[in-house]
Amino acid sequence: MKTLATLLTSAVVTASAPGSLIITGVFDGPLPGGDPKGVELYATTAIADLSAFGLETASNGGASGGAPEASLPAVSLGAGEFYYISNSSDGDFAQWFGFAANFSGPSGGAVNHNGDDVLLLYQNGAVIDSFGVLGVDGSGEPWETLDGWAYRNDGVLANGGAFDASNWSFSGRNAWDGDDNFDGGSDNGTNATASPPFPAGTFQIPEPTSALLGGIGLGLLFLLRRKK
Repeated sequence: MKTLATLLTSAVVTASAPGSLIITGVFDGPLPGGDPKGVELYATTAIADLSAFGLETASNGGASGGAPEASLPAVSLGAGEFYYISNSSDGDFAQWFGFAANFSGPSGGAVNHNGDDVLLLYQNGAVIDSFGVLGVDGSGEPWETLDGWAYRNDGVLANGGAFDASNWSFSGRNAWDGDDNFDGGSDNGTNATASPPFPAGTFQIPEPTSALLGGIGLGLLFLLRRKK
């Protein structure tokens, strides 16, 4: 028979982590060619094999192809770890962010978006999370990330493909214009000094409050008493 502590722990885990991998950030850089483009992913629970996941970009208001354009490598990811995917291995990601992407240059257009495209995250062939409204060209939309970025609000988990822009924060269109450091002026050239910088690695799932824990505990205690 499970103890109250075991049931309480299980309930908290289930409530805080219904999806194991989510899109937490999307960026469209200002370097030549619009690089770096890519996504930040976050593991809400430990993942033994990332190859079960894949990405697709649906461009210019087009439909999804119904399958990922690139699968992720067969590596593990610990709970609470971030994973960065860049459209190219040419060094632009490292130049801009100051650290290397975990995975670069995936086949096709998996993360080669232009700020107005939809990104889909798959697990075992099914969409589990998305950024952008499928079938809508993002140009002029609140979720457009042309020369800028979007970042998921803390505590917002996988959406199953039902994107809601209110669950995200945005730099605004063309926020990074002038940050390419290639015109001989006072441009920044890195995320660290860009305005506003992409908030890499800051997504959090807030810890359950004492009130929530107390409520769950009382509920479980009531259920256990009824079973006697």
